[in-house]
Amino acid sequence: MRLKAFCSGIVLFVALTGVVAAQPASQWLQRLQEAQDTQGYQGSFVYERKGAFSTHQVWRNVSAEKAIVERFLQLSGPAHEVMRVDGRVTCLSGTMTDIVSSMDLWPVQAFTLKALEERYEVRQLGQSRVAGRDTIVLLFAPRDQHRYPVELHIDEATAIPLKTLLLNEQGELLERFQFVQFQPVNDNNLQIVNGPQVIASADCYAVSAVAMKPDAELDMDWTVSWVPPGFSLTNSHYRPSEDSENNVLTQVYSDGLAHFSVFFEPVDHLTAEGGRRLLGPTSVVSRRVIVDQQPVMVTVVGEIPLGTAERIAVSMQTGQEPSDD
Repeated sequence: MRLKAFCSGIVLFVALTGVVAAQPASQWLQRLQEAQDTQGYQGSFVYERKGAFSTHQVWRNVSAEKAIVERFLQLSGPAHEVMRVDGRVTCLSGTMTDIVSSMDLWPVQAFTLKALEERYEVRQLGQSRVAGRDTIVLLFAPRDQHRYPVELHIDEATAIPLKTLLLNEQGELLERFQFVQFQPVNDNNLQIVNGPQVIASADCYAVSAVAMKPDAELDMDWTVSWVPPGFSLTNSHYRPSEDSENNVLTQVYSDGLAHFSVFFEPVDHLTAEGGRRLLGPTSVVSRRVIVDQQPVMVTVVGEIPLGTAERIAVSMQTGQEPSDD
């Protein structure tokens, strides 16, 4: 009810101020989906969470074969770099934790337009200006309790999100992503992203095939039996544990806007305990389960409500596919 009141208040404010957008929300959603597959760019952005700021740089190239190459470089705090090709991490500097932190802050993932509209009510709020560019503002109000409201400021020229605000039910800011410099790449200046900017530095070491093993070759058949409706598995791999000789199985789920990761790690002792905590918008829930007499720590991490993360973690089963119930 609080979420509906909050969203209704925004719509009333827009109506009273007479803000009218040039295109209906459905057309902006279509452009947003197309831009994820076709638009290259480079720029710098600020990430804010719980009053803490970090700055980053990104380069994105879409080749003639539609391969998407992305390079993320953190400019403040711990120095680390991540390269992705078609969404898969190919190299990184720093620790495996840096992958999670870099990927979790990225605002929009691949999505299906119909599925997104089924899980969010999309409302057009007006216009704004970000990084010196005109933007249109869309509010994604969730239709259930398993995700947060999201406000997107979309570049009018390219349909790339230049500002993302993650809100709680009261409309309070949980997380901000905002470009401060943005340069789109078109057919006339593709050399910008084909240059040294999208080539990994010497500190970015390749992620081995063993660490990022394909789904069909995974030696651990673990999953959760429930995920919120609208979320689908987008990535599954395992990597060596940083604290033991065991492998950690990672599964990443997304609905296009919200996403979370589930980590399965065998533990060598029965004293390992779980826990739950909320770090700004990020829920972290761990629980220990016994699978074939083997203790396994299941950890859910993502920008989803804490109760939802707990339900996902509790549902861990062996050899079952997630259901939509």
